[in-house]
Parts: sequence; structure tokens; C-alpha cells
Amino acid sequence: MKVVTRIFVLAFALLGTAFLGTAFPASGPGKAQFDFEEALLLEEALGKLEEAIALYQRVIADAETEALAAQAQLHIGMCYEKLGKQEAKKAYQAVIDRYPSQQKLVHLARQRLEALGPPLGGTDPAVRVKADRVVWAGENVEHVGGSVSLDGHFISYTDWYFTGNLMLHDLASGTDRPLTGNKDWRGGGNAGGSTFSRDGKQVAYSWQNWEPRFWEIRIVNLEGTGVPQPRRVFANEDLAAGKGISPSDWSSDGKWLAVHLVRKDRNGQIGLVGVQDGSLRVLKSVGWRGPNKIFFSPDSKYMAYDLPASDAVSQRDVFVIAVDGSREAPAVVHPAHDVVMGWSPDGSQLLFASDRTGSVGLWALPMADGKPRAAPTLLKPDIGSVSSLGLTASGALHIFKDTSTQALHVAPIDLDAGKLLGGPVVQSYRSARPDWSRDGKYLAYRSTGSNGINFLSIRSVESGQVRELRTALHYFNEPRWSPDARWLVTGGRDFKGRSGIYRIDAETGAVSFITPSGPATRVEVSPDGKKIYYPDPVKRDRYIERDLASEETRGVFRTPAQSERGRVELSPDGRYAVTIIMEAAAETSTVLLIPIAGGELRELLRVSLPESFAPGGRMSWTPNSRAVIVTKEIGAQTLFSDAHVDRKELWLVPIGDGEARKLHIDVDDWNGGIRLHPNGQQIAFFAGKQSQEVWALENFLPARKASE
Repeated sequence: MKVVTRIFVLAFALLGTAFLGTAFPASGPGKAQFDFEEALLLEEALGKLEEAIALYQRVIADAETEALAAQAQLHIGMCYEKLGKQEAKKAYQAVIDRYPSQQKLVHLARQRLEALGPPLGGTDPAVRVKADRVVWAGENVEHVGGSVSLDGHFISYTDWYFTGNLMLHDLASGTDRPLTGNKDWRGGGNAGGSTFSRDGKQVAYSWQNWEPRFWEIRIVNLEGTGVPQPRRVFANEDLAAGKGISPSDWSSDGKWLAVHLVRKDRNGQIGLVGVQDGSLRVLKSVGWRGPNKIFFSPDSKYMAYDLPASDAVSQRDVFVIAVDGSREAPAVVHPAHDVVMGWSPDGSQLLFASDRTGSVGLWALPMADGKPRAAPTLLKPDIGSVSSLGLTASGALHIFKDTSTQALHVAPIDLDAGKLLGGPVVQSYRSARPDWSRDGKYLAYRSTGSNGINFLSIRSVESGQVRELRTALHYFNEPRWSPDARWLVTGGRDFKGRSGIYRIDAETGAVSFITPSGPATRVEVSPDGKKIYYPDPVKRDRYIERDLASEETRGVFRTPAQSERGRVELSPDGRYAVTIIMEAAAETSTVLLIPIAGGELRELLRVSLPESFAPGGRMSWTPNSRAVIVTKEIGAQTLFSDAHVDRKELWLVPIGDGEARKLHIDVDDWNGGIRLHPNGQQIAFFAGKQSQEVWALENFLPARKASE
């Protein structure tokens, strides 16, 4: 009855609009809601589904609330479903991927996906996943190259928050045990990838020593309750910092570790390390990106792994190599992004994740003697992850899932009153580090798809439309606009492993190399667009000014040598930079003003623990260059981590006369990424909960026929 009444009212209203003129807004706050109601009329009363889809898409672009955008996306799926088109599944999946906080709508989208059956390609209902459950959730869940024990009792991981230790998580009791002896991050090294022996009694892991810097593979025995004494199995000083070496799996006979290593010249290798003598046997040379994971087949005659399809793309394919090195063959070759997930316990199925249907699904490839024997079969259409922790002996696949609700928001702001003038509107999930163009017409940010691939997103402020540019960069950090909005500059790393500062064409996404630097380098652009500023790759406390035309460089300022340098923000007029200085000995953090033309550094505001300023991405200049907004963390335990702080506050700090003052902005789960619009009337920022979970997928493998 409500639908009929709504349709009648809308029809009357639309007719009135046609005859009487502008009865409803053509733009403004009510436009998106009115367009949504008009689209409902086209869909439900008039049956003009294609027109309704176009209007719903406009609603998504103009929506002032996430709820309205999610409703429009759901109705796009309904329209495609009525048209009998496969796009319905992609539309429903978009509700799940883009609007996870809209739980009711996500639930409806999942119901419609289930009703529509498996995605393109089809599957046997007998092999659909019958159970999946969360086995570990909470603030300690870490996505760090660990694994699940074969009996399913434990997960190994690295504590990246506080110590760098290798940790053992007991899934039954929920307790965590350190397996290495760091008391904090000053322990002289940190753990990396890890894997359990098949009997579950030992863990092999990589360890990065800091001084001197070199990599090891160590093995610890899990007997007892204390920190076990490690045994060094392999060490090499010729391995690259950051990548080094990582053990991925342990052979069934306990004699070999499957490893991926990267040397200082960025050449990668897949090989075997002997558990007893530490010998290295190289099976294959690969690029620096190498495999995400390597898994022994249950009989340990073969290893499966994924590699990039080429040096120019992010997409991966899956390969199988004989452990004796006699042969290697591609197992999964497809334009999609395919990542190995493990083997079935009997070795008859090679499991991989693929986004070939539009979302990340779990697939099984029948295998015999290390070769595919049939086409792959889809087991589950949406697993939401391409990160495997391995399978247990019972065949339960454990995966790491990012369940964060972090998103890029935009809200109107009154800086004089120090408050928001309206509710924040979600612009994008799985995104980071925004920047407004100087004319205020565009908002650029790095986005990450459900398959883990990064791309550059550029949102039009006027239309709300988003262009997603695939760049020739494996990773990039924080894009910054040129004054004419024709290009952006960022620190990053290309597909061949070359780290540096890059220019990205805002129209085509084409990338050009500027100068070598670290991949996470944060770059600032001068007001005239002729110069860039970035930290010296060698003298880390010095900043460099580079003329883009002449390529001439000069050191322009230095931060105090006794302090740990934060990243800088260049003022809109180009006269100053501001940075956060952390002084570990004094347990203080300071907002520091740096004149670009030279002169005395000036302290603007200093706090001591348990208060701290958050560096990098947590501050932004006002458009008039007279003040800077910084993030203050209340209840901070350390200077260099924002984990477990009580709350975060925004403070406006003048560079001239006036006192620093707190802004009365109450945003749940504030995460930084602050950028003020050039007109000073809007603010972009990140907010939402950062959360991870480990899931176990069970009972999904097909029963083998008796003849097999």
C-alpha cells in the first residue's frame, strides 16, 4: 500500500512539475533524494528500468548520505535483475564492498546474491562452502605473513604494534605468547614471515637484524611456556632490506622450507632451505615482487605459487613447479587477478582466489601429477580476501579478512566556530591520503580494490563522478596536485622495483620518473608548480628543493638532528613548512615551523606523554597560511604509535598571534588524513574502525568419487 501511495504521489508531483515549472529543486540538498524517488517511480510504476538505472547512478554521485547512496546501488541491482542481466550480481556486490556500515542493505544484497546463485561460470551446488566462521577477532589480529598450524589450534604472526616479536595465538583460549624476546621496538630486530612444521611442534620464521642489517631464518621449538631459544638455520647479508627472505611452507618430511628471497640488486628467487644444514637450493629466478605465498603439495613433490603476469601489471597468475626442479608449468592463466590459497589435504585440488567474476571468489583447480586435469570450479563467490594462512588437516581454509569501516569523508566546516556544519559524507572505502586540487574542483586519493590492487581515484566535486586510474606503479603514497590540476606527484615504486618520486598525468594515469627516493616518500609541490620538496634519501633530517625544469637540487632546511623527523606540510603560500618532531628521551612531541627561505626554526606548540601529536597525514594548513590543524592524541602510550590512545582531538595552531585552541569536532574513530578545501569551508578526513579478522572456511571441498 505504501508503494502504491508513493507512486501516486510521485506521479502527481512529476506531472505538476512538467506543467507548472520548477516545483522541485534542480540542484541543492534535496536533489538527490528527489532523484531517488523519481527513479523509484520509473522502476516500480513505469517499468523504465534502463532510465531508472541511469537516475540511480546520478543519485549515488550526488547523495549527501551513505545510506541514500547504498539504497540507490541496491535498486540498480534490482533493475538489472528484472532485466535478466548478469550486471545484477556486480551491483549487489558493490553494496557489500562500498557500504559495509549499512548492515541492513548489505544483508539484503547478500540475500539477492544467494538467490541468484553462483556468478558467471556456474558451479556445482554440492561443492559450495557450507560453513564459514570467525575464529579470531579483536585489536591484536595482525596481517603479517603468518600461518595456521595443521591441527588448527594456533596461528603465528608478528606484533607490529609494540615489539616486532614473533607471536603464537591460541585459537581455543584466545591467548598470545611471544616466541622472541623483544621488550619493545628497540630490541634490535623484528620477525617477518613464519610457518609451522607439519607436526606443529616447531615454527620457522624470518628475522631482520638491524645493526648490522641482515636477514636470518630461525626455528623455535614450541614446547614449554616461555620464550624459546631460537636456532639459526640460514643467514645472508646480501638480501634486500624490507623484503629479505621469508619461509612460506614446511615440507611434509620436515627437511625443507619453501622460501622467497630478494637480493639487494632486487633480483628475487624461489627456492628451498634445508632445515638441518641451512643449504639454499634455488629453483627459479623471479622479479622482486615474487609470490604472495608458496605452498607444498601434500606429498611435497610440487610447490604452487603466484607471480605477476608481467612487469607492467598488478594481476597475477598461478604456477606449479616440481621440487626436484625438473619442470614448471602455469596452472591458472587468466586476465583476472589470481592468487594461490593452498592445496586440498589429499592434493587433488589446488585452491586459488580470483576476481574474474567482479568480486574475489574461491576456486578449485583439479590436479594430478602436478598438472591441471580439468577446468577450475567456483567454490564461493565472495570471500573478501586474497590472503591465505593455509589449510588445516581437516581441510579448513584460514584467511585474513580486513573488516575495517575506515573511509574517506567530507564535511562542511566553520573554522572560526571550530565545528562541523553538517554530517560527514562517505566518499570512498579502502582509500587513503586525499588532496584537493588548488582550484577545489577535484579530490584525489589512493584507493585499494578488494583484490588488493592500488589505483588513483579522482572525484569531481561538482558532479560526484569518480575516475579510477590504473597507474604503472605497484605502490604509491600520497598524491599531491600541481597548481593547474594537470598532474600529481607522489612517492612510489614501479612494477620493476624502482623506488622514487613520480609524476602522474591526471587525465591518462601515465607515469614518469622524476628522481630516486624511498617508496613512501611524501612530496610537497610549490605554489607555482615549478619545484617539489622531499626528504633527502641519504641525510634523513634534510629536505631537498628540486627544480622540475632544470633538475637542479639544493638543501633548503634541516630538522633537529637529535629528534626523529616527522613529515612536512608546505603552506599554501610556499613560505613555510610545518612538521612534528618526536623527542624520545624527553617523551615530547612538538609542532615546528620551518621558514623555506631560511631562518630560525620556531616551536609552535609542545606536549608531553600521555599527550602526543600524530605526524604525517594528521595535519593540514588553513588556506590563508596563517594556521595549521594538527591531531593531538590523548592517553598515548608511546610517541611513535597511535594504538590504544584514549581519544584524538583536532587543534588549530596559529603561526603568528593567537593561542592554539581545540576544535569542537566530534567524529567517531578519527584516523587523520586531514585536508582542508581551498575555500576553507570543507574538510576531508578519514574515520572509521580499523579491524581485522581471521576466518575459517569449512566443508567446501567436493567429496572424491570412489573410483578416484
